[in-house]
Amino acid sequence: MHSILRLILCIAVVSLAACTSHKNSIKASHELAACKMKCQQSFNACNQVCFKNCRQCSTCSSAMTAKSYNQYKHQQCVQGGIIARNLNSYRDPLQCRKTTCECPADYRVCIQSCAGVIHKRLQVPPTCC
Repeated sequence: MHSILRLILCIAVVSLAACTSHKNSIKASHELAACKMKCQQSFNACNQVCFKNCRQCSTCSSAMTAKSYNQYKHQQCVQGGIIARNLNSYRDPLQCRKTTCECPADYRVCIQSCAGVIHKRLQVPPTCC
């Protein structure tokens, strides 16, 4: 009688442990999917900011700065306000100074970090501006 009770107890413990590990694997897969979505969003943002080389990035950054400043000046003139800001208020000095502007490479590293292992190799980082 005791052996049957022990057997039933062991089966119950094993089945509960199996359910727990299955729940953890589902939670991990949801976290992995969220991490990959975050990587995709970062990749999309990178593609909007980074360009093929530093000169193009700097040119585009200057154009975007001038456009934003002109919009501010126009808005202040329409509202009858005082122009209190200058062009440098809209300039992002670090926009083109990322370690890398290679969006696909950044995306691959992000995806690898979601899995927990980042494969690296030694190389000289590119400099910008």
